[in-house]
Amino acid sequence: MEPEQITAAGSAGTRTHQLEFRGSGAEYFRIWIVNLALTILTLGIYSAWAKVRRLRYMHGSTWLDGSSFGYHGEPLRILKGRAIAFVLVAAYFGLGQVSPVAGAIAGLVLFAVFPWLIVKSLVFRLRMTSWRGVRFDFRSDFAGAYRAFMGWMVLAAVTLGILFPRFAYERHRYVINGASFGSTPFVFAARVWPFYRTYMVASIIVVAVLAVLLGMIFAAVGGSAGLQDPAVLALFQLLPLLSIMVSYLAAAGYLQSRILNEVYGSTSLGPHRLRSDLAALPLTWIYASNVAGVLLTLGLFMPWAQVRLMRYRLGTLSVEAQGSLSEFAAAQERSQPGAAGEEISDFFDVDFGL
Repeated sequence: MEPEQITAAGSAGTRTHQLEFRGSGAEYFRIWIVNLALTILTLGIYSAWAKVRRLRYMHGSTWLDGSSFGYHGEPLRILKGRAIAFVLVAAYFGLGQVSPVAGAIAGLVLFAVFPWLIVKSLVFRLRMTSWRGVRFDFRSDFAGAYRAFMGWMVLAAVTLGILFPRFAYERHRYVINGASFGSTPFVFAARVWPFYRTYMVASIIVVAVLAVLLGMIFAAVGGSAGLQDPAVLALFQLLPLLSIMVSYLAAAGYLQSRILNEVYGSTSLGPHRLRSDLAALPLTWIYASNVAGVLLTLGLFMPWAQVRLMRYRLGTLSVEAQGSLSEFAAAQERSQPGAAGEEISDFFDVDFGL
């Protein structure tokens, strides 16, 4: 039964529709293991077909208001995008072997076209996604892409990370404001300050957890005297890597939950609003247990890890709809252009894997 409810504070026409992921780890494992085997046997060529199978399963397992999403990408277009990306990267490394100057020039060219590649990938990805027969779309704003993905990234680098939260904000704003469902654009209304606050708290979490763990390790080995033993010293040199991983996972759960709640909670589509209720501790637990499961099973737990994360993240995402989503989708279907898929994509509207 669809998890839908009428909001108590809203009007009679306001309904909250919860997104739901209905996939299972066992089902996805069968797709994943076949994709992996065929990709290896074909030296990576099958990876484009593997991606289509994976995304069709993931989209088809994601439900909203009684309907699942659809993915319509074609393997040959994905393969073409990957071939172009491979040629660009290969040219960079190849020219670097011939001449450092030529390699540097190739690196600058690759850096210069990166925002363009991102736009083309976003156009393809959204146009290949649908819900109730209506395609999503993305506006090709190249100037905005260069500001968001190059300008703010350079500023974040030259300020030694001080402007990185602003770069993250501008990146989300560009992607959401460029997206649309049918003829209705998404609108991003988040503020910059929550991004700075979240990144500052995440940095404090990393430092605090790392300091506590290293202190506990130092005390456990008996302080500086215990480090005289070569075996203890070797162990002490390895344990900080584990401490760094633990502190990173603790910060990642907090960072992702707060940022995504702010991003989705500040996004609207016409009269409808999105809402995200991710919590830091459950997300951190999923990250940590997924990493442990993947390591302990030598990678075989990966499908279950992805399904667990998808189920939790989508289960906390909802749409606060004003009126009927069915009528809204029908109106978008009537207003969208007749051409779709191949007909609305030019030669370079392909998936570059970005």
